[in-house]
Amino acid sequence: MSGAGLAAERTALAWRRTAVAAMITAALFLNHAVTSGWRPAMIAPIGAAIAMAALAGLSYLRNRSLHQGDYGHGRRVVAATTVAVVVVAGLAAAIQFTDPSP
Repeated sequence: MSGAGLAAERTALAWRRTAVAAMITAALFLNHAVTSGWRPAMIAPIGAAIAMAALAGLSYLRNRSLHQGDYGHGRRVVAATTVAVVVVAGLAAAIQFTDPSP
């Protein structure tokens, strides 16, 4: 296998790991939303879970496209991933500042 093929394989595996990590993070946000007794605080974790689920789907699709030999369109996927992570970081900060838990 050529060096370019190995690089694409490593990149595809990185996108797969990103998808798995995003789903785990989404599950943790959903757990926080369900166990939170403070109802207005449920909006931020649910929004973050939705963003992480979208990121997981996007990462999975990028993984599949790399496995199929489609190496283009990477910049749009990286930009969308960056936006999703920034949104979730903002929502996590909102949860931290507004959640009345001790």
